[in-house]
Amino acid sequence: MKKLMIAIGVLAGFAVAAQAADTRMNAMQLDALLTGNTVYLAIPAGTPAGGEKGGVAPVKYGSDGSVSAALPNGLKLVGNYKITGDSYCVDWDNGPKASCTSILKTPAGMMMVDAKKNELRGQVDRIVPGNPENL
Repeated sequence: MKKLMIAIGVLAGFAVAAQAADTRMNAMQLDALLTGNTVYLAIPAGTPAGGEKGGVAPVKYGSDGSVSAALPNGLKLVGNYKITGDSYCVDWDNGPKASCTSILKTPAGMMMVDAKKNELRGQVDRIVPGNPENL
């Protein structure tokens, strides 16, 4: 009976954890996740960056603060990023300035959202060290 009660307690704990709110990454987590890596971002169809069909965009975050992306709509962006608090902001040379993004850890994965509007920008598909796409 004691083992059954412990098992029920453990399952209840998992249920509570599964219902927990999404967690916004902090500056240290963002730095570890982004800096020196290429993040492959699944961008939904029908969005400006995703174009008509959507797709996966590699985004390279350099250790020098540089950033570059190849979007599904065919546009290639370059700029600089800076991590501030629970978001990072990009000044694109050939696109929006002060474009700030937060990353949420959710049960479905990591979601990138507009830090001001809280609108979905895409879901992290995978993260690869370095710059395998030569962006």
